[in-house]
Amino acid sequence: MRCFPLHTVLQYIDHGVLHLTEKYVLNLWKELDNTDQNVKLKLSILTRLPQAIGCKVCQLWNHSLSTHIMAKNYVKVLFEKLSSKQYNIPFTDRISPQIEFLPLNYLVTIIVEMEQQGWAASLEGTNMNARLVEEVALKHTTMLLGL
Repeated sequence: MRCFPLHTVLQYIDHGVLHLTEKYVLNLWKELDNTDQNVKLKLSILTRLPQAIGCKVCQLWNHSLSTHIMAKNYVKVLFEKLSSKQYNIPFTDRISPQIEFLPLNYLVTIIVEMEQQGWAASLEGTNMNARLVEEVALKHTTMLLGL
């Protein structure tokens, strides 16, 4: 990987010439620090990994981007279950008054109700919950707004 420019390596991964194994990626993550250039490299590789390997890598990577990715995947999986109508969530008017941002309050309320019905238990290998999703969403929003 170090013999080629980054764009060439990424093209090799995209076209199936270079196959990244779980062991290789985990070793790469341990080896690389979190400088700006390495974070870009890690993110480029992370987006190309199969979901199973990507989840393991995100759990090892102590960076705000990995937490953001894990929170997005957690919400995505929960709402895919909701849209497939496998489950029925009674949407109540109980909105958490902790934060005065109604869309986020509503999302967190829905996720809490899903967790109470045991949906999160089926998402093995993740340590996400509604409060962590809320925290990540607020942090990401404040970063985007430059606050």
